[in-house]
Amino acid sequence: MQDETSRLHLFLNDENGDTAVSHMIFFIAAVIIAVGVAGVLSVNVESIMGAASTNSDVVSDQLKTDITIISDPEIIPYNSTSDYYTFYVKNTGKSDIALEYVNVILDGEYIQDKNLNLSLQDSGNTWKPLGVLIVNVTTGGELSSGDHRLKVASDNGISDTIDFKT
Repeated sequence: MQDETSRLHLFLNDENGDTAVSHMIFFIAAVIIAVGVAGVLSVNVESIMGAASTNSDVVSDQLKTDITIISDPEIIPYNSTSDYYTFYVKNTGKSDIALEYVNVILDGEYIQDKNLNLSLQDSGNTWKPLGVLIVNVTTGGELSSGDHRLKVASDNGISDTIDFKT
């Protein structure tokens, strides 16, 4: 019995035991902090990966899209009866373009839908690769003589510009 009492006395008075317990507490706290940091970082990495994936889809779409204004800048047809200029734009890319997202800017001013008529040489609402888009822009009368600029842009920002004189 005395042997057990002396062992208990040694155990309770052992300073190495105190050190081990405090080290264990610090170790557990460090593991908890590390798990918390890893959780926060994994959420951020997941968010960054999602944004990178979305961005790569947009860039891929832009690389497949190209348009070219094929109108002769020396001779832009003007219909004085209906008061509109006609421009021709070709889809020189590899992807289809929806007509409802095509934007036209003439001399720095956005052309509203009421002053714009878009039609395809081929029928349909989707502008296929190698297809030609006919753009009729109503201007409210002939443009003043001099230099003018027309810009046609697709939904993903791909555009072409033509400088012409009237």
